[in-house]
Amino acid sequence: MESQYDVSQLIKKKPFRCSCGKIHQAHLKDAVVGAGAVETLSEYVRKYGGTKAFVIADENTFAAGGEKAVRNLERNGIPYTRFTYGKERLEPDEVAIGAPALHFDHACDILVAVGSGVINDITKIFAKLTSLPFIVVATAPSMDGYASSTSSVIREKLKVSVDSACPDVVIGDTDILKEAPMLMIRAGLGDMLAKYTSLCEWRIGRIVTGEYYCEEVAKMVRAALKKCVDNAQGLLSRDPAAVGAVMEGLIISGIAADWAGVSRPVSGTEHYFSHLWDMRALEFSTPWSLHGIQCGIGEMETLKIYEKVKKRTPDRAAALRFFEEFDRQAWFGTVRAYLGRCADAVIKGAEGSQRYDKEAHARRVDNICAHWDEILAVTEQELPSYDEMRRLLTLIGAPQKPSEIGIPDSETSLAFQMTREIRDKYILSSLLWDMGEIGNF
Repeated sequence: MESQYDVSQLIKKKPFRCSCGKIHQAHLKDAVVGAGAVETLSEYVRKYGGTKAFVIADENTFAAGGEKAVRNLERNGIPYTRFTYGKERLEPDEVAIGAPALHFDHACDILVAVGSGVINDITKIFAKLTSLPFIVVATAPSMDGYASSTSSVIREKLKVSVDSACPDVVIGDTDILKEAPMLMIRAGLGDMLAKYTSLCEWRIGRIVTGEYYCEEVAKMVRAALKKCVDNAQGLLSRDPAAVGAVMEGLIISGIAADWAGVSRPVSGTEHYFSHLWDMRALEFSTPWSLHGIQCGIGEMETLKIYEKVKKRTPDRAAALRFFEEFDRQAWFGTVRAYLGRCADAVIKGAEGSQRYDKEAHARRVDNICAHWDEILAVTEQELPSYDEMRRLLTLIGAPQKPSEIGIPDSETSLAFQMTREIRDKYILSSLLWDMGEIGNF
């Protein structure tokens, strides 16, 4: 029986005004997940008015799903032009994002992205600039950006999210998806497991800062997350139902962010561990792994700290004293040493927020002290235990520590402190900084 949170139901749902005050509507118009789904490509090209497709892929993704995609176009008499990146690691930076424009055939009137994270992010930006309809043929259930209206890109060495176009259609052929490298399948579940802390921190942010929150969106993400966890055991055997559950969860996560208008329901502290490791890899050639793999590791580290936080009690006087004694310039020097050239943009963002505003800090501390029991209750309601997360990652053979992907475990404490500076979002490191406890973890 279909759930109200199935992808098809969410897409069909008419725009509605939610109790949260926003009008929710999925910008994704169609999605199909299942065996042989790529055979619907030509049908959707025609549905969205396409007469000639511009196919964007890299050599790896074209081999994985692109050949099937273009054969479907050929059999159905739909011409196409193909732009293919090489096999080397592709980063969504200024050069990569600009490349399709130089190869674009202006006779093309619809975009077809064949790939996962980077190809999707690049094509979403190109779709935004050209206003063309856009279909994604997914090649791996590896990340949650398929159905969102933002792209995670690298601008001047800094990992940022920028507005882009949501695909009109996402095609997730489980015959293709289940053959993805196992690391990418693990990454997809890792990205979904990150939703535990993202939902928790969204609720905590509402308590402390009064920010927007929607329980309907949170319910949607929880349901998708549960389905992924319930099917996790089947991933190692590449069971199509398990792979399909993860793919659906990743699509629903994008819809959730679209409904909310913010990334809050799908990313938190664990994502910023990943962003930091990506930024350092770009600047210093340090080790890195897939985003979802890093999110899974970041989730483990975040849960470890939450279990310690549950034993703490906020001290208003100590928190205010910490603020007065905090040497911001010395800290920004540490940020520059850790991040290199992109640090200035991070620091500019931090100084432009209310993170270092004295009165705003005092208000946040007052809310933390007044609602500490409520904050602890939220952590109990939303978070699995550290041991449960370890069991899930062990089940699928995923890394659990930074050192397993080549990043020294000794650097984790500093990375955690840095997570607060990456975005203007209230997360665990924000809470502990406000409490004056940030250096104790």
